[in-house]
Amino acid sequence: MNRIILALDTANLEKAINITKKVKSKIYTIKLGLEFFNAHGKEGVKKFNEIGITNLLLDLKLKDIPQTVYKAIKALDDIKFGYLTIHGQGGKEMIEKAKKAASEIYSRPKIMMVTILTALNDDDLKAIGNNSSVNEQVKKLAQVAKEMNVGIVCSGQEAKIVRKIIGQDLLIFTPGIRMQNDSKDDQSRICSPIDSIKNGSDKIIMGRSITNGNIEENLNKVANSLKI
Repeated sequence: MNRIILALDTANLEKAINITKKVKSKIYTIKLGLEFFNAHGKEGVKKFNEIGITNLLLDLKLKDIPQTVYKAIKALDDIKFGYLTIHGQGGKEMIEKAKKAASEIYSRPKIMMVTILTALNDDDLKAIGNNSSVNEQVKKLAQVAKEMNVGIVCSGQEAKIVRKIIGQDLLIFTPGIRMQNDSKDDQSRICSPIDSIKNGSDKIIMGRSITNGNIEENLNKVANSLKI
């Protein structure tokens, strides 16, 4: 089950800690996003460090002017985490500053560049004045990731073309993962666990499909689906 990153999209610290204690031996790591970080900040992250989670994915999706992103990452020096998300659309200079800051803090997290959010589709892009398709945008951003030597966060649907562009050395994490009978919820571009891995993903990010209901049973279902 070391392919699974469990998304803990909650502001409930006690609940998140209890879930993690229960399943940490069965997953690769956890993901903490804006909801959790805005509620608990770095002190909340330290609670996970205290139970041995030091490689977590901090999903802040940073996008700002380069110096602001640099300083924001430098401010994370006193917590332990393995990965940090930024938006690729912030530009190459911002990405470079993010890499520099990450290399200067204690955890030295790997930068993971978000392409196009999995909640968006072609119509959503057109509505904000972008006439390129999702696939075209993801391809362009994958090339940027390759040039900047950073990992990528993309839909499992695009993982195959992204892998062709970036090669085998850079990481691909895929959110928007759903089992066959799961609700899409607010996601537009979903993919099954096994298809995402076959398409070239290194790790799959799953939240509600695991945390809704019996977590351990749901984890076993995902793990079994990856053996097909």
